[in-house]
Amino acid sequence: MHAVTAVEAHRRWTILGVAYLCNLTFAITLQSVPPVLGLVMAELGLSHTQGGLLMSLYALPGVIISIPAGMLADRYGQRLIGTIAFLLGIAGAVIFATGDSLTVLALGRIISGAGAIVLMVLSPQLLAHWFSGREMGVAMGIFHTGFPVGTILALNLLAVAGEGLGWRASIWLSAVLPVASLGLFLALLPSSQPGAHQASAPVQIRPDGGLIRTLGMAGLPVWLVAASWMMFNAEAISLSTFTPDFLAASGRSLTLAGFVTSAVMWPALLIGPATGYLIDRVDGKRTVVALAGLAIAVFVLMVPSAAGWTLAVILLVGIAQAAVPAPVFALVPEVTRPEKMGLAFGIISTSLNAGVLIGPAAAGLARDLTGSYQGSYILMAAFALMITLSMALLGLATRRG
Repeated sequence: MHAVTAVEAHRRWTILGVAYLCNLTFAITLQSVPPVLGLVMAELGLSHTQGGLLMSLYALPGVIISIPAGMLADRYGQRLIGTIAFLLGIAGAVIFATGDSLTVLALGRIISGAGAIVLMVLSPQLLAHWFSGREMGVAMGIFHTGFPVGTILALNLLAVAGEGLGWRASIWLSAVLPVASLGLFLALLPSSQPGAHQASAPVQIRPDGGLIRTLGMAGLPVWLVAASWMMFNAEAISLSTFTPDFLAASGRSLTLAGFVTSAVMWPALLIGPATGYLIDRVDGKRTVVALAGLAIAVFVLMVPSAAGWTLAVILLVGIAQAAVPAPVFALVPEVTRPEKMGLAFGIISTSLNAGVLIGPAAAGLARDLTGSYQGSYILMAAFALMITLSMALLGLATRRG
């Protein structure tokens, strides 16, 4: 990829801040429902499957629009696409906060998800351009603390607001960050990419091959990295969606349940950047992700029976989860070419959305079918094992390539 100038090298840390705001917005809008999910289900008479659906529908538009969004950002720039994304996120939160039926709440989640998920195509794409060839692991490690920070804020602050003021007030509160972030996004984002005069033309959908051929151009390694990211998010979002309700049903207060669940994100604040720093210096990204998948599976299985030491088990899950995002995203520039970067990150974002779409709905269904959360956590562990399998297949694919 192209080299950056001295001015661009200085500005890239501002770009990291912009990307971080996008990640925070994604996390808080996504996680605005779990802290008050029990209240929403009680007021509207929803099943656990329907409650999980409110989380899953957030990701539905991303399965469809993530790849086009990445390609549109390559063509029209992050400023325009990002502004539209923030506005959609805000509109979706307003609709959800004022809704009085499953249909309206679902519509709000779909609209909010459409905006927030596009931000998760743009932000790593920004970092890949601006940190090309230098400190990519560190940048990705810092960037990926945004999701845990946002989740910790959501599971704690929004739980307190929901318990004291009701779930609608909690959702309104969640809309504050995207409003503020939009202003900062417009103020800080430059109008051009680094080394734009050297950049290759973005990959296009060719009339002779269509979308399927374009997707095939990404290559098998990109799809295997995407598969690992899909399974990671299926497990992680299912865990954060239903653990507050599981703990509340076990006798904890809503505030305490949110606090304990948020502990899954605490280790990421240190381990995420440390992992990013390490993978810049040691070639072992696939191994780190594969071992983390195994550890997640083991610790997740322990959650339902942890009883008095639930917090410790959640922390162990968090330690294992924290080792995944930075190496996964740092793998993407290694398995794709610069002119396909938007396409590759669109595929990665689509896989995130597929994981969010599948995970909570399937975990909620498992709870309804079995009558307990044991089945849900077994399913989450199976998702985690698929992370390890994806990395094993990636190793085979890259060796043969």
